[in-house]
Amino acid sequence: MTVIIPEKMNLSNNRNVYASHKTFNKFIFGLILLFLSQSAFAYFECNVKIMHVLVYSNGLLNVMHDGRKDFTVLCNLNADRQGVTPTTCAVWFALVESAKKRNGIVNFYYGGDGSCATLRTYDESPPPSYVGDMGY
Repeated sequence: MTVIIPEKMNLSNNRNVYASHKTFNKFIFGLILLFLSQSAFAYFECNVKIMHVLVYSNGLLNVMHDGRKDFTVLCNLNADRQGVTPTTCAVWFALVESAKKRNGIVNFYYGGDGSCATLRTYDESPPPSYVGDMGY
């Protein structure tokens, strides 16, 4: 068996290997951040017709729309609910009631993953980020 011993060690190659590992690590870190940011900005929308509007004695505004076909709480007219103030809730109530009366389309925008069909119901419902009247 023959053993070859190099005369000199080329340190510049070691530096290049270190630099390429450093670049690769930055690339992997960037990919991880990209995937995390995608999930951080996940959202879904429901463009739906309002079927029923209920206001409970405790102030909860509960709607049934054709995207879920079960009741989901939007907000509370008497107290803050998950970051939605009673003032905002009153505007949302007027908006959904108006759309229901004219058989119009309402847009609910939710942060996070999900869909209209799988939206949690009743008091477990997350609040929408916004409610919009689509005008048709």
